[in-house]
Amino acid sequence: MARKSIKREQQAAQRMPVTRVAAEQNPNEQPISSGDTIAIDSDVTMTDGQADEGYQKNREHKRTDHTIVAKGQNVQTASISSDANEVAEGGLQALGRGVKELVQAIQELRYLGVEDLILPLPKIACVGDQSAGKSSLIEGISGIKVPRGAGTCTRCPLEINLCESSSLEEPWTCKVSLHKKYIYEGNLVPGRVLAKNASKLEGATRARPFGPWTLQESEEFHFATLTSKDEVEHVIYLAQLATLNPGSPWERYLPSNPNPNEQHQVKFSPNVIRLDISGPELPNLSFTDLPGVISDSDDEEVYLLALVQNLVKDYVKAEDCINVLAIPMTHDPANSRASRLIRELKAQGRTIGCLTKPDRMQVGESLDQWLGILNGETFRLGFGYHVIKNNPDTRVDHATARLEEQAFFDEEEPWTTTLSAYSHRFGTLQLVSALSERLTAQIRASLPRIADQVQRKAELIDAKLQELPEPIDGNLPAIVMGELNRFEREIEKHIDGGSHVNSFQKEWNRLARKFRKDLADTRPVLVLMPSPQTPSHGHSSRGTGPSSMSGTPTPTARGNTTPIPIDSDDDDVPCKPSPVVQRSGQKRPLASVQHTPQKIPRTLNSAPRLTALSSSRRFDLSEVRDIIQDAYIGLPNQIDPKATERMIVMSMEHWEEPVNRFLTGTKQLCEAMVFEQVEKVFGKYAKTLFYEKVMKICESFFEEVLSQQRQLVMQVLRWETSKPKTFNDESLELAEGRALTMLQTKRREARAGAYLDEQEAQTGKSTSGQTRIEKISKLSDAQLGPETYNREIVAMSTVKGYYECAYSRFVDVVCASIHCELFNKCRDNIGREMKQQFGVIEDGAYERFAILMAANPRDEERRAQLKKERDTIQKARERLDGLSQDELCE
Repeated sequence: MARKSIKREQQAAQRMPVTRVAAEQNPNEQPISSGDTIAIDSDVTMTDGQADEGYQKNREHKRTDHTIVAKGQNVQTASISSDANEVAEGGLQALGRGVKELVQAIQELRYLGVEDLILPLPKIACVGDQSAGKSSLIEGISGIKVPRGAGTCTRCPLEINLCESSSLEEPWTCKVSLHKKYIYEGNLVPGRVLAKNASKLEGATRARPFGPWTLQESEEFHFATLTSKDEVEHVIYLAQLATLNPGSPWERYLPSNPNPNEQHQVKFSPNVIRLDISGPELPNLSFTDLPGVISDSDDEEVYLLALVQNLVKDYVKAEDCINVLAIPMTHDPANSRASRLIRELKAQGRTIGCLTKPDRMQVGESLDQWLGILNGETFRLGFGYHVIKNNPDTRVDHATARLEEQAFFDEEEPWTTTLSAYSHRFGTLQLVSALSERLTAQIRASLPRIADQVQRKAELIDAKLQELPEPIDGNLPAIVMGELNRFEREIEKHIDGGSHVNSFQKEWNRLARKFRKDLADTRPVLVLMPSPQTPSHGHSSRGTGPSSMSGTPTPTARGNTTPIPIDSDDDDVPCKPSPVVQRSGQKRPLASVQHTPQKIPRTLNSAPRLTALSSSRRFDLSEVRDIIQDAYIGLPNQIDPKATERMIVMSMEHWEEPVNRFLTGTKQLCEAMVFEQVEKVFGKYAKTLFYEKVMKICESFFEEVLSQQRQLVMQVLRWETSKPKTFNDESLELAEGRALTMLQTKRREARAGAYLDEQEAQTGKSTSGQTRIEKISKLSDAQLGPETYNREIVAMSTVKGYYECAYSRFVDVVCASIHCELFNKCRDNIGREMKQQFGVIEDGAYERFAILMAANPRDEERRAQLKKERDTIQKARERLDGLSQDELCE
């Protein structure tokens, strides 16, 4: 039914002129329909959109019923408040009456994104040069204050939608939102104004009319909801800052955030700030305030001229756009760049002029010029001209400003005399009435075309959808959820172990035992015979350098320079054995061990290769003596704990290497297990974006959790190696006792061997095998002489005993942390992370998975976009069908 009514309306619109012509002024003039243009030749008669009797009656009503404030009268705000509000609100209440549904329907179509589908809608655009009084015009129409300083209010469009609330009880409300239709692709200079070469970076071209701003899919962000008009100006200022800082999060400029950065990264943006204002007795009107057309600029901002001009052109050229052209009466209208744009685009027939700053007009020659403009003799516009006056003092409220404006036109010259014939076009309320009428007429004339375009767009979308291949069948979110649950179960099986088919725990236990053995095999070692070449003050060589492995120690004071072998307590075989010293003094070379970095294994069969570690920390008796003497406290035969603490720390300095090896092996093993399950569960999707995203999620997950695990283990390592500490007195005492017994036994054997070697060197007889062992065992303490390194051996037994306790404890803590942190996170969190990132239960999951799991993702992306457009078109059709016959023909 609604579509038939639109058809009838279209036929009626062809017969009905959109603008009425005052018979007494231009009796022979032809009416102008929506979209018509008017030439500027002197012999063409113009239509001025003169108001009908309703305008005049409304004005007479206000003259008789309200007190007028004359010029120079000293009137307090409180005394005129009631009258002012009655004038302002009474006028607004009459405006737009009967057109609410039509205006709201167009607003809703715009909110749906119909214009993003290249279906233009009727609109009003306010244009003018900089300093043309456009801010006052906007404030007068909307009843709010807009920012006037810092240049921000002129750098991006401001869309204002006024709507009468459904009841008088509903409070005044303003919803501020940011509409991001363009994305900035230029170079930002955060925190300061753009550089001098900005014109090269920002300038407009034919292919890029807005410079670095390029179209994208439209996004909307709610910025603030206000219930007080006093807050609007500041919030608009913050919203403009957010728009002019595209490289910063818009949330940074919310009203709740104190002290935002007031600099801006760009000086222009085509993105819109929208104000949806509703309240009792408001006109139903929608308009956009565009940046002022720049007439001149310094060298650093010259690029802005073309950008702003192109933005204004983009609005003005639309056939359904009614243009409000602001021209100040302080300037020659021939110099107006905005007026020139209107003429270039042949949009005069859709334009209504608004003359501002009438209180500053120079009476004299200029009066004839403005009279000619109001008469339609020069600078003709299809809808004629209106004149408004606003108080430049921003502290004056809207109602008072309207009352003062009315008093100005009723009391001042030449408005009450020479120009009184045009009084029906003086004042903001008369302008709003005219705009409401024009917009309503434009909407009614455009509805048939809009309905036809919506229908054709729907048919085109359906045809494009049929061209695409058939989509994937089935409940994709449910399928993905099932696969993710299966993946979680497989990970859990391997982490928890307990089955011969899941070898993860067995492989990791082997790594853990190897880690423990690495630390056990690199216990501190004592060279049992002192070496004269050992440097003093505790500087020893690690490994098997000559200074620690050769020399001519003697067990007695007799002295001997014959080379003898050096024994140590290395029954605890190091992982990397020392070179063997032959009787001839020649060393047997060892094969070198090289570490080759391995790629992440993808299966458990490719476990990390284990290589040899560097040797233990080796202490020479002379070095131990130097360390003890460095900490000497002045008491004989006493060992300061600082000496043993120092040697304990020195004996654990190499721990970082086996720790890194263990963590690397654990990392490789975990990744191998997880990626093996990825292949097992998701391998069938290997050629899709879904599989690619699964891999990226896993890699990102491991990067985070392994980094956290490494930080934890390294913290434990720092605790262990910073200062020796234990409360396990019993274990430490037992370990020290075993170490002392072993060191004393080994030390006596070494001294006995050296003594026998010396005897054999003197006699020239040598023994070997059982005979030598028997001779050594029969040597008495008297023959060997007194032990001169008792303190050193005792100190070393403490070092070795603590090491035994510390490495065992450290291994347990590291392995427990891996079990409780790394393994548990893998088991419990990786599947959860996938479900969260895929948004399995969120809105639009089917469309996302259709793209991710498709063999050709571009087809599914296109399908999703077309379906979204189809939904928009369907809602638009429903909204158009919902318009009643009365609304269409009123």
